[in-house]
Amino acid sequence: MADEAASSPTTLAIDIGGTGIKMLVIDAEGRALTERMRELTPHPAAPEAVLAVIRDMVARQPAFERVAVGFPGVVVRGVVKTAPNLDTELWREQDLEAAIGGITGRPTRVINDADLQGYGVISGHGVELVLTLGTGLGSGLYVDGHLVPNLELAHHPFEKGRTYEERMSDAELSRIGKKKWNRRIARILTTLRPIFNFDKLYLGGGNAKKLRILLPEGVEVFENVEGMAGGVRLWGDRRVT
Repeated sequence: MADEAASSPTTLAIDIGGTGIKMLVIDAEGRALTERMRELTPHPAAPEAVLAVIRDMVARQPAFERVAVGFPGVVVRGVVKTAPNLDTELWREQDLEAAIGGITGRPTRVINDADLQGYGVISGHGVELVLTLGTGLGSGLYVDGHLVPNLELAHHPFEKGRTYEERMSDAELSRIGKKKWNRRIARILTTLRPIFNFDKLYLGGGNAKKLRILLPEGVEVFENVEGMAGGVRLWGDRRVT
């Protein structure tokens, strides 16, 4: 049984978001072994408070062999550099990989949350771009299945002197309504195609279900639970450390 577990490890996937913290145990094929658990992200979202929620959630999970974590910000070798939708000053230089590894007692990898979600849905062929529509705007870029880490498209100027995130965030959706927000998403898709010349673009995140536009060729929507399967591919991509 030990040899079988070693060849087919189970992964605890954790998605830390500005609104909620999600957790799911998946098998070596990315299939869910548990129901997705979700708890609200504490506010203020200080590291100690977020880790306390994660500790409580982990205690309610079945056994697993390794951990894959998505965090909403720039993460370099497991250390947080930015956290725009939590609190960058509180999170800067936090070794989240070590902290969650200490909680779980298992090998742990931490990357940007959109990067992790994208691993769960990409085909692994050509240039693939992922956008997650939630509290903010997440983005992930992959070439033949390999991640180009920490693409922070959200903070690049988009239009009217504001960034992609400022024009597409959940707060902006609430302010302007679904109709105008959907038109902005359509403009984003038109803008990004000649920049990245992607083969496929995937739209996910909690607000993807509010899309009412006709999606262009090569663009598709995915469910959050599909993205959490990215924990398996993260462990399989040796270029990511």
